[in-house]
Amino acid sequence: MRLRPTACLMAVFLAVMIGAILWVNSTRPRVLVLHSYFTDYVWTREINVGLDRGMKDQSWIQLRYHYMDTKKKSDEEHLRRAGIAARKAIEDIRPDVVVAIDDHAQELAGKYFVDHPEIKIVFAGVNGGIEPYGYHKANNVTGVLERKPASAIKETLVLLSHAIGKDIERGDVVRSMLLTDTSLSAHRDGEFLAAFDWAPTRYVGTEYVRDFEDWKKRVLAIGDKTDFLLVGGYRKIKRRPDSPAKEGYVPPEELMGWTEAHSPVPVIGTNVFNTEEGAMLSVGVSPFEQGREAARMARQIIEKGTPPKEIAIMTSQQYVVSFRQSALDRRRMQMPRIFEAFARATDNYYQ
Repeated sequence: MRLRPTACLMAVFLAVMIGAILWVNSTRPRVLVLHSYFTDYVWTREINVGLDRGMKDQSWIQLRYHYMDTKKKSDEEHLRRAGIAARKAIEDIRPDVVVAIDDHAQELAGKYFVDHPEIKIVFAGVNGGIEPYGYHKANNVTGVLERKPASAIKETLVLLSHAIGKDIERGDVVRSMLLTDTSLSAHRDGEFLAAFDWAPTRYVGTEYVRDFEDWKKRVLAIGDKTDFLLVGGYRKIKRRPDSPAKEGYVPPEELMGWTEAHSPVPVIGTNVFNTEEGAMLSVGVSPFEQGREAARMARQIIEKGTPPKEIAIMTSQQYVVSFRQSALDRRRMQMPRIFEAFARATDNYYQ
């Protein structure tokens, strides 16, 4: 049976349209967001919010996500498999730009594509130096360094010093120390804070902890060591020194809740999510800035054809304040109303 001319034209039109759609999709620039962690980590979720803001109204760019899930699962075998899967995702998707978030994404995947002729790399959330990944000499890499907002934390310590009966102007010494787990990022944070000029306050050092029993002992004993307890990462704290790997780590809400309830000195988180998990107050790097700036750099590479080496590597500038009112009330401490307004505006105020 012969097709009518109209039917033939319609068939040709549909074929052309389908072909055009397939061609457009195949030629759209591709960005692969490679996360070291998973979406159960608030840091990861809020970086994605920043990425979405940076990519707003840019639907012509294909955005794909791959999560390595190396925060709670960090044994050697998982890291090996996560690295293989991440590198395969890059090879299969062949993105124009890989936005690699946090250190494991660089260590297990990004560094293998240094000076790749087709793939550009934008990193974010890197706590330490970029030299271990070969990025400092690479032509296809730029990104955003993550550094704890030490200046803002110091200002907070000065602001709260009167609430604990200290007067810095009269020569009283206000001390702080960091308690954290033994993760790679924690060590790099500790090194950064140790090198910072804390005057007129005094930073008395970092203590790295592996298990909850040791964590409790150190928290209960800090009253003679410091006036404020800074807490960093604690998602890799085992229940006991001899806890088997299959038991996993202590839930962060349990650990932070216990710490806030038992610490003899006020607790200040160095990550904004510490307050969500129970801390009185937190001053942390803005994950929104990390995501937004990484998206801006990726767009500059794609839209303007700017080589990554011509885009300056930047260091985090913005921070987010969060606090828990009930914990402040329990310690009879008050924060300026502008802090409350800031926390409420960023949805980081807790009763």
